[in-house]
Amino acid sequence: MNRIGFSKFKRKVFLSYTFKDYEKIALVSKKLNELGFDIFTDVCSTNAGNNIVRYFNEQIEKCDCFVFVVAEKFLENSIWEYDIALNTGKTVFVFVKKELFHGDIQKRFGNRTVTLWNDENELAHCIIDEISRYGYRYPLRGYQFEYIVGEIFKSYGCLTKMSNRNEYYDILAEKENIRFYIEAKAIRQRVISTSIISKALASASMLEDTYNSKYILVVANELSSQAWEIIKQKADILVVDIRNLLYIVQCDEVLKSQLLSILEYSTEDIEPYEPIDLLKLMGVKVQNENVDTVEKPNDYEIIESLIAEIQAWEPKTRKSSEYENLCTKVLNILFAADLALWSEQQKSNEDLYRFDLICKIKDDIKESFWKFIEEYFRSKYIIFEFKNYSETITQKEIYTTDKYLYAKALRCVAIIISCYGEDKNAKKAIKGTLRENGKLIISISNKDLVDLLNEKLHGGSPAEYLYNRLDTMLIELDK
Repeated sequence: MNRIGFSKFKRKVFLSYTFKDYEKIALVSKKLNELGFDIFTDVCSTNAGNNIVRYFNEQIEKCDCFVFVVAEKFLENSIWEYDIALNTGKTVFVFVKKELFHGDIQKRFGNRTVTLWNDENELAHCIIDEISRYGYRYPLRGYQFEYIVGEIFKSYGCLTKMSNRNEYYDILAEKENIRFYIEAKAIRQRVISTSIISKALASASMLEDTYNSKYILVVANELSSQAWEIIKQKADILVVDIRNLLYIVQCDEVLKSQLLSILEYSTEDIEPYEPIDLLKLMGVKVQNENVDTVEKPNDYEIIESLIAEIQAWEPKTRKSSEYENLCTKVLNILFAADLALWSEQQKSNEDLYRFDLICKIKDDIKESFWKFIEEYFRSKYIIFEFKNYSETITQKEIYTTDKYLYAKALRCVAIIISCYGEDKNAKKAIKGTLRENGKLIISISNKDLVDLLNEKLHGGSPAEYLYNRLDTMLIELDK
């Protein structure tokens, strides 16, 4: 996960197996953690105390899905964890060793989908494959968006609680004895489908309708005219779309960055629109002026704070992880509207190489620099590397980064951020990589970061700064 406020939203997986099989399952747990899942196992139960059943019931309740492994040392009395998962409505995956799938075990699990395995390597592959596909079906974007929506309602003085996934809503918010049942929807495309809206509205009809409750559908997308026609027929339902969200978060740089970072489409041409009905419900004064007249946001203070931190940075006394955090925060402030994904510490080439951050250029991007990168360098993904070095980076760092770039994976561009920039040989290596392989590596220093932030602070375009750097590189490139 990225470091812009979503670190606690890894999908949680409860991995249940006989304790004596720990060594065999440890590899699976480690790999799933690397893939972005938060794994809970029996080994994590040191805080269980005397009431272990209650403790495991609480932990299973917190998890998004449940994995049950049946191996040689399977004990019938360990089935209670499986029963808890079923009773709490969790998504359950069962993996049974093939030679054991007969008799009582087959009777026990025969009425549900079971994955059979022969050895530990195959088991690891099967679990990782199933959970990864589960992660694809239930993308992290949804969890992140729910978090953002929850924070918005908290900012209006509401007490919020996430549902347990078995309800007809995602978030319950309460304020002054009024209950708000909130359904949050976020998809990859710019316009959300009418069918999704219809299903959400159908869920609303399943809730108990009382005088002191309100169903609110919050969507991180635009709605079609057909969807709006359907909504008009539901007078008791309030809909908040991306235009309203952009209005709400415009004065909160942190929430704005978080919202923009999960969107995979550009919002440059979307005009923020005041959600008057929502604001009235929240007891917030409605602005009657144009959006442009709203009080200046606090992002000036945030940017000035980042500039001060960069200018005072001492690589000899600060950790690399701290520098990665700082750079990611700066990049998110600068380019959240242009880039999506924000996936950190990714491995490539059979784990031989690891890059710090990868972002995806948003669809229908209009910013000239990113559009140029997408069209002329055939690159949809941008790799970022952070070097907390007390000296300039050398050609070694350039050639290492070059290995991460791969045209068929649509990643031909990397940006290296270092404290003091690059030396003369590194400059030559950058030109050579561009000339011979068509791979673009841009090196920027802490001083450049300050210039980029100042550009943002004074209403300019940070991407234009990079575009000018690229122009210079291409003009000066020789044969």
